Amino acid sequence: MSGGAAPSSADADGLWHAGLLLWKDGKRDDAVAMLTRAATLAPDRAELRNHLGNALLECGRGVDALAHLQAAAELWPDSASFLYNLGNALAAAGRPQDAETQFRAALRRDPEHPGAHNNLGNVLRALGRHDEAAACYRCAIAVQPDLAGTHNNLGSALLALHRPAEAEVALREALRLRPDYAEACNNLGGALLALDRPEEACPQFRRAVALDPAQVQARFGEALALLALGRYREGWAAYESRWRDPRFCEDERSYDMPLWDHAPSPSIAGRTLLLHAEQGLGDTIQFVRYVPMVCRLGARVVLEVQQPLVRLLAGMADAVIPAGADLPPCDAHCPLLSLPHAFGTELPTVPATIPYLHADDALKATWRTMLGPAAGLRVGLAISGSPEHPEDALRSIPAALLRPLLMLPGVEFHLVQKDVREADAATLGAVPGLKNHSDQLDDFADTAALLSTLDLLVSVDTSVAHLGGALGLPVWLLVQWNADFRWLRLRSDSPWYPTMRLFRQNQPQRWEPVVARVADALRDRATRRDESVRP
Repeated sequence: MSGGAAPSSADADGLWHAGLLLWKDGKRDDAVAMLTRAATLAPDRAELRNHLGNALLECGRGVDALAHLQAAAELWPDSASFLYNLGNALAAAGRPQDAETQFRAALRRDPEHPGAHNNLGNVLRALGRHDEAAACYRCAIAVQPDLAGTHNNLGSALLALHRPAEAEVALREALRLRPDYAEACNNLGGALLALDRPEEACPQFRRAVALDPAQVQARFGEALALLALGRYREGWAAYESRWRDPRFCEDERSYDMPLWDHAPSPSIAGRTLLLHAEQGLGDTIQFVRYVPMVCRLGARVVLEVQQPLVRLLAGMADAVIPAGADLPPCDAHCPLLSLPHAFGTELPTVPATIPYLHADDALKATWRTMLGPAAGLRVGLAISGSPEHPEDALRSIPAALLRPLLMLPGVEFHLVQKDVREADAATLGAVPGLKNHSDQLDDFADTAALLSTLDLLVSVDTSVAHLGGALGLPVWLLVQWNADFRWLRLRSDSPWYPTMRLFRQNQPQRWEPVVARVADALRDRATRRDESVRP
């Protein structure tokens, strides 16, 4: 090019070609620089802008990529490929709704674009629209059946929809197509665990970690399987892997002190140890049983728990403070759910001396006065937990399914959960004599006092059930098919709560047979009570 001459289209083409060769040779930064110069010379070349945008996206420069891919799509609006690439950039930028628009536009131009079907499924999954996502993945597979990643994505969506049997089929196909697919191994382990087959889940989780040590969720999945099988020594050790899982770490408070290393007792005698809650209220109630054991090692214990538990647990440690409060000086910290590992807990050594929690006598007296004389067997009822729980759709029971139980004669039902769902309120309100105490329960100290005045608690797997068990009260727990690890497998009792009786589902997502068994047992108990109080 002679001095002073204007850059030509040929100059842009040369730079473009050179940039593609550099990219092929792995010289990404040089390639991006070359393509950028080319695009500066020829900003109206849609394919050039598309190449540059894709290169920037692969280099992690999402903002720059988006500008060029947007330009390419505007310059050539009928290109399904360009719209698809723009959708990818928008998804990477955390704009799933906008990405959905572009993927759908791409599919209008090319209904058999497998990538657009797959990636539309990905953004729909990110938006929580798992049914639609599964349909998109099936469309992608119909067009191109050998997409191992799409079979894996379908399996993941089906797991989110609590359809593990279908997920297993999709995930096994993903592994047939790509035997070394670590993520699919992890997801298959999750499907098998959801199908109540923890023995089969364990090797899948182990294989996922062997293939890719970054599969931290697989190590945690193995922990859940081992614990469900009662293999506690291995399980609690593996459970410590949860702190490498972003799902646990993202909301966890950072502590300006070392983690207790579980060394022999002299290492903490005379020192101040912070024990802190993690996960849900039920987890805290279950594992505070270890606090006295730590105190007996000679440590001064500060216990940090959720606000609704502070009043109930006051006096259990040297100090009990609400989560997020300013901390006193402490020498080390330990999460509550790490204590079973610290103490080497196995099935025969579960610390199950009950009660380890106690209701306040004055509060109990107040409740007795409020309730007055019993009109029958007094039964507490908790039918739903937090809707934010990932397994809530499986563990909570719609009130309408409980009608055979709620209409039993000789039983006085008391609703003992804090929140009642709108869908359940009408059914519960129509039960003769049912007393709803949700507005009178400020915290778990109130709930504990109310429970202590009742004859029996019937509950789904939620914090109220743990509270009843910790108080040493009779608890009948309604347990889903793929029960949480703490309820083990094939047992109607719990080593954690000696006064608890488990009523398990015999089929996934079928509560009617469970409710019928509970109704029969409750009818029998109410009859025996009635006979015992007759003159």
